[in-house]
Amino acid sequence: MNQTENPIALQSKKWIMESLIELMNEKTFQEITVSELVAHADLGRRTFYRNFTSKEDVLESYLKNLIQEFIEHLSAYEILTPNICSYQIFKLCSNNKSFLTGLHKSKMLGFLLDEWNVSLPLIHQMMIDKIPNFPNQHNKTALAYTLAFNTGGVWNVVSKWISSGMKETSEEMTNIVMDLVKFKLMLV
Repeated sequence: MNQTENPIALQSKKWIMESLIELMNEKTFQEITVSELVAHADLGRRTFYRNFTSKEDVLESYLKNLIQEFIEHLSAYEILTPNICSYQIFKLCSNNKSFLTGLHKSKMLGFLLDEWNVSLPLIHQMMIDKIPNFPNQHNKTALAYTLAFNTGGVWNVVSKWISSGMKETSEEMTNIVMDLVKFKLMLV
């Protein structure tokens, strides 16, 4: 994706992303063409290719925006607890229900998992001073596996929530995860 701060380009990118979300809720990602996407956004192909290289690039851009939003929400806290982090994840998902539903319908949720696996270690490094007593902080290999374990657990809960229609609130989902964390701690 080409990086630009031109307000017109930013608006075009937004329209393309919104159009992709709307189309993914009507048909699978694989069925959507760039021509259809730009027609739905009421833009030209040249505008698309000035801002993106492919449909996948549009998804990556949207996901990067979500992750940046998540980082901004976490940055507002002095101390990060599992409860705060879980709530912020579910709140972000809830606020982007249409996008996540479209990914689910297109069987593209793995795309989100791939991006999350790349981003979580970076987010952890950025927030390390806000996370007291996080396990394996000083052992690089163990930390990588700890983050992968956490991602897998959260991922499966989020994925189940999405496939079930996201009926529970962010607070209810946070409470479910916190109960799981308490259970895990009882086993240790």
